[in-house]
Amino acid sequence: MLATTKKILFSLLPAPELEKFRPLMAAARSALAMSLPLVLSQAAQTSVMFIDSMLMGRLGPQALAGGALALTSYYFCIVLAFGMTAACGNLVALAHGADDRRGVVAATRACLLLCLVASLVIGIALWNAEPVMIWLGQPRDTAHSAAGFLHFLVWSMPFNLMFLTLRNFASGIGRPGPVPFITLLALLFAPGCGWLLSQGIGSWHGMGLDGIALSSALTFSLIGLVFALVVSRADGFADYRLFAGFGRRDASALGTLLKQGLPSAGTMGLEGAMFTCSAYLMGAQGAAALAAHQGMLQLLNASFIVPLGLSYGVSMCVGQAAGAGEFEKVKLLARVGLLAVAAWTLMTTLALLLAPEALIGLFLPDDVAGADAARQAALLLAPIAAALCLVDGLQVVLSGVLRALKDATSTMVIYSLGCTLVGIPLAWFLSRHGLGPRGVWVGMLAGLVSVSLLMLLRVRYMNARLTAGRWRG
Repeated sequence: MLATTKKILFSLLPAPELEKFRPLMAAARSALAMSLPLVLSQAAQTSVMFIDSMLMGRLGPQALAGGALALTSYYFCIVLAFGMTAACGNLVALAHGADDRRGVVAATRACLLLCLVASLVIGIALWNAEPVMIWLGQPRDTAHSAAGFLHFLVWSMPFNLMFLTLRNFASGIGRPGPVPFITLLALLFAPGCGWLLSQGIGSWHGMGLDGIALSSALTFSLIGLVFALVVSRADGFADYRLFAGFGRRDASALGTLLKQGLPSAGTMGLEGAMFTCSAYLMGAQGAAALAAHQGMLQLLNASFIVPLGLSYGVSMCVGQAAGAGEFEKVKLLARVGLLAVAAWTLMTTLALLLAPEALIGLFLPDDVAGADAARQAALLLAPIAAALCLVDGLQVVLSGVLRALKDATSTMVIYSLGCTLVGIPLAWFLSRHGLGPRGVWVGMLAGLVSVSLLMLLRVRYMNARLTAGRWRG
């Protein structure tokens, strides 16, 4: 049906106009084919947190507040390390586009080693996070619940980062096929395991919040181990022998990866820091405000699945095109990514504006005691969250394009200006001078609007360099 419709539409266009559309359609096909598995992969990661938040809501606002603090802290650390895995994916795509098979292996092995080291450092920090949470103004009960949650979750960190690295490796070589299968496995495993361990069965009443944490740790570990098994044995992957050893070429790739990865980690860390600070600012407003923040943030994350997956897919395609010297295709791919994200986020924005109560009810149901205050606070955040959906989607695609063109340093500078000089200070000021919880979200929105505008200017500048032949890969 879709193919027939496309033929009819194209038959109505004059031949010159049709020729203008062909390159754009070709770019759209390659970007969407690459992005779909990555969207599904991101759905698995986000769905685990989404399911966790729903189960926490069944335990009450206090459990949701403690779990929110833990997940926010964990996710912030994942985002920091994820900058390295994203840079790895771009280096793999560039090497694959240039037909440098050994460069693909070296970049991936270097990233696996760095992720192992990062897991150890992050794990120690999160294990001892409770005093820091209390020092930052969080209620002792909330901080204690969050610390207990993290004590389960930290064990999944190396497997989670291994999954992200292997996902970017598979996408960088144009073979993201295993990702949907592993995603489906996570989506089948997480809800049942989380419900059983938190709610119990029969005479066993479950582990409550600790059960949700254990379920998440098991899910993240499972997807990492399964992907490693696939890469080790499946056709199209086993020949790369990623786990065969670590040689001199792999060691030399560490420097290149750090050169690209540290700015990427800084970029993502700056945005993550803004969202993490927002959680702590909301926690200072009380458990109801933090519970409302977590529920609304999960709705935002659910919408963000598609833009983030599109960002990865477009970034990989841009890297492959740039590595092959196809600079006109780079510009077309950036345009396709922005149009696709705009279409998606307009739909999710309308959903948040038209049906906020139904969506908030997923995390704060009517039959849970003490949820009324949190639900009312969440309703006040809904219009701001709707605008945030659109802006956040656009900026992540622009960031992916710049990262693929090895321009990660400029994105870090832009995020530094937008998040640390606009977003965080404004969120702090407005939350303490009249707007309360809404002020936190207004500050985040202002930070991301400034990031998007600056990013758009930078992408236009890079396009001009490509056209003039002044870009060096």
